Amino acid sequence: MDNTVALPDGRRMGYAVFGAPAGQPCLVVPGYSASRQTAGWAFPGADLRRHGIRLVAVDRPGYGLSTPHPGAGFTAWASDAVALIDHLSLGRVSVIALSMGTGPALALAAKCPSLVADVTVLGGMAPLDERERFAPASRGDALYWRLARHFPWLLRRMCAMSASAMAKSTPDRPLGRVERQLPSADLEVFQRALSNEDARTAFVADVAESCRQGGAAMADDLLSYSRPWDFDIADITVPVHIWHGLNDPKVPVAMGHRLADRIPGATAEFVPGGHFAALDHTERILTELTH
Repeated sequence: MDNTVALPDGRRMGYAVFGAPAGQPCLVVPGYSASRQTAGWAFPGADLRRHGIRLVAVDRPGYGLSTPHPGAGFTAWASDAVALIDHLSLGRVSVIALSMGTGPALALAAKCPSLVADVTVLGGMAPLDERERFAPASRGDALYWRLARHFPWLLRRMCAMSASAMAKSTPDRPLGRVERQLPSADLEVFQRALSNEDARTAFVADVAESCRQGGAAMADDLLSYSRPWDFDIADITVPVHIWHGLNDPKVPVAMGHRLADRIPGATAEFVPGGHFAALDHTERILTELTH
Protein backbone atom coordinates (compact mmCIF):
# COMPACT_ATOMS: atom_id res chain seq x y z
CA MET A 1 0.00 0.00 0.00
CA ASP A 2 1.37 3.44 -0.97
CA ASN A 3 1.47 6.23 1.61
CA THR A 4 3.17 9.51 2.39
CA VAL A 5 4.30 11.08 5.63
CA ALA A 6 4.60 14.83 6.27
CA LEU A 7 8.15 15.93 7.15
CA PRO A 8 8.95 18.74 9.62
CA ASP A 9 9.70 21.29 6.86
CA GLY A 10 6.47 20.58 4.95
CA ARG A 11 7.90 18.18 2.36
CA ARG A 12 6.48 14.68 2.06
CA MET A 13 8.12 11.25 1.90
CA GLY A 14 6.50 8.40 -0.02
CA TYR A 15 6.72 4.84 1.24
CA ALA A 16 5.20 1.39 0.76
CA VAL A 17 5.05 -1.63 3.07
CA PHE A 18 5.76 -5.22 1.98
CA GLY A 19 5.84 -8.58 3.72
CA ALA A 20 4.57 -9.53 7.18
CA PRO A 21 2.33 -6.70 8.54
CA ALA A 22 3.54 -7.16 12.11
CA GLY A 23 7.01 -8.44 11.20
CA GLN A 24 10.48 -7.23 12.08
CA PRO A 25 10.81 -3.74 10.56
CA CYS A 26 13.39 -3.12 7.88
CA LEU A 27 13.85 0.16 6.00
CA VAL A 28 14.70 -0.20 2.29
CA VAL A 29 16.54 2.68 0.59
CA PRO A 30 16.44 2.29 -3.23
CA GLY A 31 19.13 3.43 -5.61
CA TYR A 32 19.44 5.53 -8.76
CA SER A 33 16.30 5.85 -10.88
CA ALA A 34 14.34 3.66 -8.46
CA SER A 35 11.36 4.02 -6.18
CA ARG A 36 9.67 2.41 -3.19
CA GLN A 37 8.37 -0.24 -5.60
CA THR A 38 11.88 -1.69 -5.93
CA ALA A 39 11.23 -3.78 -2.83
CA GLY A 40 8.21 -5.36 -4.53
CA TRP A 41 10.34 -7.08 -7.18
CA ALA A 42 13.73 -7.39 -5.46
CA PHE A 43 12.47 -9.28 -2.39
CA PRO A 44 9.90 -12.09 -2.86
CA GLY A 45 6.82 -11.47 -0.74
CA ALA A 46 6.53 -15.14 0.24
CA ASP A 47 10.08 -15.08 1.62
CA LEU A 48 9.38 -11.90 3.60
CA ARG A 49 6.31 -13.44 5.22
CA ARG A 50 8.11 -16.70 5.97
CA HIS A 51 10.93 -14.83 7.69
CA GLY A 52 8.54 -12.50 9.50
CA ILE A 53 10.00 -9.35 7.95
CA ARG A 54 8.15 -6.12 7.20
CA LEU A 55 9.90 -4.00 4.58
CA VAL A 56 9.18 -0.28 4.61
CA ALA A 57 10.53 0.96 1.28
CA VAL A 58 10.90 4.69 0.69
CA ASP A 59 10.99 7.13 -2.19
CA ARG A 60 14.10 9.25 -1.87
CA PRO A 61 13.63 12.99 -2.60
CA GLY A 62 12.34 13.69 -6.10
CA TYR A 63 11.37 10.09 -6.81
CA GLY A 64 7.84 8.70 -6.72
CA LEU A 65 5.74 10.45 -4.08
CA SER A 66 8.58 12.26 -2.28
CA THR A 67 9.11 16.00 -2.51
CA PRO A 68 12.40 17.04 -4.15
CA HIS A 69 15.16 18.36 -1.90
CA PRO A 70 17.89 19.48 -4.33
CA GLY A 71 21.33 20.12 -2.91
CA ALA A 72 20.56 18.53 0.44
CA GLY A 73 23.21 16.26 1.86
CA PHE A 74 22.86 12.67 2.96
CA THR A 75 22.42 13.67 6.61
CA ALA A 76 19.35 15.71 5.65
CA TRP A 77 17.79 12.50 4.36
CA ALA A 78 18.69 10.80 7.64
CA SER A 79 16.51 13.38 9.42
CA ASP A 80 13.66 12.57 7.00
CA ALA A 81 14.04 8.87 7.79
CA VAL A 82 13.82 9.56 11.52
CA ALA A 83 10.47 11.31 10.92
CA LEU A 84 9.19 8.23 9.07
CA ILE A 85 10.45 5.84 11.76
CA ASP A 86 8.72 7.94 14.42
CA HIS A 87 5.51 8.23 12.38
CA LEU A 88 5.24 4.46 11.98
CA SER A 89 6.50 3.72 15.53
CA LEU A 90 9.04 1.31 14.06
CA GLY A 91 11.54 1.57 16.87
CA ARG A 92 14.98 0.17 15.99
CA VAL A 93 15.20 -0.93 12.34
CA SER A 94 17.44 -2.89 10.07
CA VAL A 95 18.30 -1.00 6.88
CA ILE A 96 18.86 -2.33 3.36
CA ALA A 97 20.56 0.05 0.94
CA LEU A 98 20.69 -0.57 -2.79
CA SER A 99 23.31 1.08 -5.00
CA MET A 100 22.98 4.87 -4.59
CA GLY A 101 20.76 4.42 -1.57
CA THR A 102 23.99 3.68 0.30
CA GLY A 103 25.00 7.25 1.21
CA PRO A 104 21.64 8.15 2.80
CA ALA A 105 21.39 4.78 4.59
CA LEU A 106 24.89 5.03 6.04
CA ALA A 107 24.21 8.63 7.09
CA LEU A 108 21.26 7.36 9.13
CA ALA A 109 23.50 4.73 10.74
CA ALA A 110 26.23 7.27 11.51
CA LYS A 111 23.95 9.99 12.90
CA CYS A 112 21.26 7.90 14.62
CA PRO A 113 22.85 4.62 15.78
CA SER A 114 20.19 4.15 18.45
CA LEU A 115 17.59 3.71 15.68
CA VAL A 116 19.60 1.36 13.44
CA ALA A 117 20.22 -2.28 14.32
CA ASP A 118 22.34 -2.99 11.24
CA VAL A 119 22.81 -2.03 7.60
CA THR A 120 22.99 -4.34 4.58
CA VAL A 121 24.50 -2.71 1.47
CA LEU A 122 23.79 -4.25 -1.94
CA GLY A 123 26.04 -3.07 -4.76
CA GLY A 124 26.68 0.18 -2.91
CA MET A 125 28.53 3.34 -3.92
CA ALA A 126 31.36 4.52 -1.69
CA PRO A 127 32.65 8.07 -1.18
CA LEU A 128 34.93 9.17 -3.99
CA ASP A 129 38.40 10.30 -3.05
CA GLU A 130 39.32 13.90 -3.75
CA ARG A 131 39.77 14.52 -7.49
CA GLU A 132 38.98 10.89 -8.26
CA ARG A 133 37.77 10.44 -11.84
CA PHE A 134 35.19 7.75 -11.27
CA ALA A 135 34.44 5.80 -14.47
CA PRO A 136 32.45 2.55 -14.28
CA ALA A 137 32.81 -0.12 -16.95
CA SER A 138 29.42 0.74 -18.44
CA ARG A 139 30.20 3.35 -21.11
CA GLY A 140 26.76 4.93 -20.84
CA ASP A 141 27.09 5.31 -17.08
CA ALA A 142 30.64 6.63 -17.42
CA LEU A 143 29.31 9.39 -19.71
CA TYR A 144 26.78 10.50 -17.10
CA TRP A 145 29.49 10.65 -14.43
CA ARG A 146 31.68 12.81 -16.70
CA LEU A 147 28.77 15.16 -17.26
CA ALA A 148 28.22 15.38 -13.50
CA ARG A 149 31.83 16.47 -13.04
CA HIS A 150 32.05 18.95 -15.90
CA PHE A 151 28.65 19.81 -17.40
CA PRO A 152 25.87 19.59 -14.78
CA TRP A 153 23.47 21.54 -16.99
CA LEU A 154 23.86 18.97 -19.77
CA LEU A 155 23.51 16.12 -17.26
CA ARG A 156 20.13 17.52 -16.20
CA ARG A 157 18.97 17.62 -19.82
CA MET A 158 20.11 14.05 -20.42
CA CYS A 159 18.37 12.80 -17.27
CA ALA A 160 15.19 14.65 -18.25
CA MET A 161 15.25 12.97 -21.67
CA SER A 162 15.84 9.57 -20.09
CA ALA A 163 12.94 10.04 -17.66
CA SER A 164 10.66 11.17 -20.49
CA ALA A 165 11.46 8.04 -22.50
CA MET A 166 10.82 5.85 -19.45
CA ALA A 167 7.50 7.58 -18.77
CA LYS A 168 6.29 6.83 -22.31
CA SER A 169 6.99 3.11 -21.97
CA THR A 170 4.08 0.74 -22.32
CA PRO A 171 3.80 -1.94 -19.58
CA ASP A 172 5.83 -4.49 -21.55
CA ARG A 173 8.53 -2.13 -22.75
CA PRO A 174 10.38 -1.35 -19.48
CA LEU A 175 11.39 -5.00 -19.22
CA GLY A 176 12.76 -5.13 -22.74
CA ARG A 177 14.54 -1.81 -22.33
CA VAL A 178 16.39 -2.99 -19.22
CA GLU A 179 17.14 -6.43 -20.62
CA ARG A 180 18.77 -4.93 -23.73
CA GLN A 181 21.11 -2.88 -21.55
CA LEU A 182 22.21 -5.57 -19.11
CA PRO A 183 25.33 -7.75 -19.46
CA SER A 184 24.65 -11.49 -19.44
CA ALA A 185 25.46 -12.03 -15.75
CA ASP A 186 23.02 -9.33 -14.64
CA LEU A 187 20.41 -10.35 -17.21
CA GLU A 188 20.14 -13.86 -15.78
CA VAL A 189 19.73 -12.60 -12.20
CA PHE A 190 17.23 -9.95 -13.30
CA GLN A 191 15.13 -12.50 -15.16
CA ARG A 192 15.13 -14.83 -12.16
CA ALA A 193 14.04 -11.95 -9.89
CA LEU A 194 11.13 -11.26 -12.25
CA SER A 195 10.13 -14.88 -12.67
CA ASN A 196 6.58 -14.37 -11.33
CA GLU A 197 3.80 -12.01 -12.33
CA ASP A 198 3.76 -10.08 -9.03
CA ALA A 199 7.43 -9.23 -9.39
CA ARG A 200 7.01 -8.16 -13.01
CA THR A 201 4.06 -5.94 -12.08
CA ALA A 202 6.10 -4.36 -9.29
CA PHE A 203 8.99 -3.70 -11.68
CA VAL A 204 6.75 -1.92 -14.17
CA ALA A 205 5.37 0.18 -11.29
CA ASP A 206 8.94 0.91 -10.15
CA VAL A 207 9.89 2.27 -13.57
CA ALA A 208 6.78 4.48 -13.66
CA GLU A 209 7.34 5.83 -10.15
CA SER A 210 11.05 6.45 -10.64
CA CYS A 211 10.31 8.95 -13.42
CA ARG A 212 6.99 10.32 -12.10
CA GLN A 213 8.59 13.73 -11.40
CA GLY A 214 11.01 13.76 -14.34
CA GLY A 215 14.76 13.20 -14.26
CA ALA A 216 15.89 15.84 -11.76
CA ALA A 217 16.33 13.31 -8.96
CA MET A 218 18.58 11.19 -11.18
CA ALA A 219 20.83 14.17 -11.87
CA ASP A 220 20.82 15.10 -8.17
CA ASP A 221 22.00 11.58 -7.31
CA LEU A 222 25.01 11.78 -9.61
CA LEU A 223 25.87 15.28 -8.44
CA SER A 224 25.58 14.29 -4.77
CA TYR A 225 27.94 11.35 -5.19
CA SER A 226 30.40 13.50 -7.13
CA ARG A 227 30.85 15.69 -4.04
CA PRO A 228 32.39 14.85 -0.65
CA TRP A 229 29.88 13.21 1.68
CA ASP A 230 28.66 15.34 4.59
CA PHE A 231 29.55 12.72 7.20
CA ASP A 232 32.40 10.28 7.79
CA ILE A 233 31.68 6.58 7.27
CA ALA A 234 34.46 5.89 9.79
CA ASP A 235 32.05 7.17 12.46
CA ILE A 236 29.61 4.29 11.90
CA THR A 237 29.34 2.02 14.93
CA VAL A 238 26.47 -0.31 13.96
CA PRO A 239 27.09 -3.59 12.10
CA VAL A 240 27.36 -3.16 8.32
CA HIS A 241 27.38 -6.08 5.87
CA ILE A 242 28.25 -5.50 2.22
CA TRP A 243 27.27 -7.58 -0.80
CA HIS A 244 28.92 -6.74 -4.11
CA GLY A 245 29.18 -8.36 -7.53
CA LEU A 246 32.73 -9.10 -8.66
CA ASN A 247 31.94 -7.89 -12.18
CA ASP A 248 29.61 -5.00 -11.42
CA PRO A 249 29.72 -2.67 -14.48
CA LYS A 250 27.86 0.18 -12.77
CA VAL A 251 29.45 0.32 -9.31
CA PRO A 252 32.87 -1.35 -9.59
CA VAL A 253 33.78 -3.90 -6.94
CA ALA A 254 36.49 -1.50 -5.73
CA MET A 255 33.65 0.56 -4.23
CA GLY A 256 32.57 -2.43 -2.14
CA HIS A 257 36.13 -2.97 -0.95
CA ARG A 258 36.43 0.71 -0.06
CA LEU A 259 33.30 0.58 2.09
CA ALA A 260 34.51 -2.61 3.78
CA ASP A 261 37.94 -1.09 4.49
CA ARG A 262 36.69 2.24 5.86
CA ILE A 263 33.64 1.28 7.92
CA PRO A 264 34.80 -0.06 11.30
CA GLY A 265 33.96 -3.74 11.72
CA ALA A 266 32.19 -4.04 8.36
CA THR A 267 31.94 -7.48 6.77
CA ALA A 268 31.64 -8.20 3.07
CA GLU A 269 30.62 -10.84 0.56
CA PHE A 270 32.06 -10.47 -2.94
CA VAL A 271 30.07 -12.78 -5.17
CA PRO A 272 30.07 -13.70 -8.88
CA GLY A 273 27.90 -11.45 -11.02
CA GLY A 274 27.16 -7.84 -11.81
CA HIS A 275 25.14 -5.03 -10.26
CA PHE A 276 22.20 -7.31 -9.40
CA ALA A 277 24.39 -10.12 -8.02
CA ALA A 278 23.04 -9.80 -4.47
CA LEU A 279 19.50 -10.59 -5.66
CA ASP A 280 20.62 -14.19 -6.11
CA HIS A 281 21.24 -14.29 -2.35
CA THR A 282 18.05 -12.76 -0.91
CA GLU A 283 17.26 -15.91 1.08
CA ARG A 284 20.53 -15.61 2.99
CA ILE A 285 20.21 -11.83 3.31
CA LEU A 286 16.75 -12.16 4.87
CA THR A 287 17.91 -14.99 7.14
CA GLU A 288 20.74 -12.85 8.46
CA LEU A 289 18.35 -9.99 9.18
CA THR A 290 16.45 -12.15 11.64
CA HIS A 291 19.48 -13.51 13.53
